[in-house]
Amino acid sequence: MNWINYFRKWATKYEKDVEGYGYDPEKLIKPFLKLIGMRKTALDVGCGTGKGLEVISKFCENLSGIEPVEKMAIQSKQKGFQILQMKARNIGKLKMKFDFISFFASIDYVSIKQVVKGCKQILNEGGLIFLTMEPKSEKRILDSFLKNDFFIIKKEIIHAYRGQEYVCVLIK
Repeated sequence: MNWINYFRKWATKYEKDVEGYGYDPEKLIKPFLKLIGMRKTALDVGCGTGKGLEVISKFCENLSGIEPVEKMAIQSKQKGFQILQMKARNIGKLKMKFDFISFFASIDYVSIKQVVKGCKQILNEGGLIFLTMEPKSEKRILDSFLKNDFFIIKKEIIHAYRGQEYVCVLIK
């Protein structure tokens, strides 16, 4: 089963499941908030049901999300968020630019070379990207960004929930 089909099956019980095991995007981004500051425009890639968007709304005026799984996109829209149903590899086709782009536990599932190229096209000068990834994916993902003239501002390993650590990185 590919990952999109996996999330399609999980979509209806996602919110309850993640609350049950304690996934909290706010905990992941909290050590980076002073560096991020207030932002005008943000994009959450692979926004799921909007948990990351809820956190970003505290420091960003205009936010959008993209989500390829229809059932999850609908749940985000029901929370009042502007969501485009599309795959991350197509973000370079977006017509607007962003001051902040986040990938809350979604960067592990994307076509990394296309996503990095797309981020370069849609990130405003001075913009920041926040990534959370599984440790096993760190080298592959960060190498892709670093080879494309991004650099790491801050990196931390954070215990996300029972049995799961994420490498959390703020890049520019």
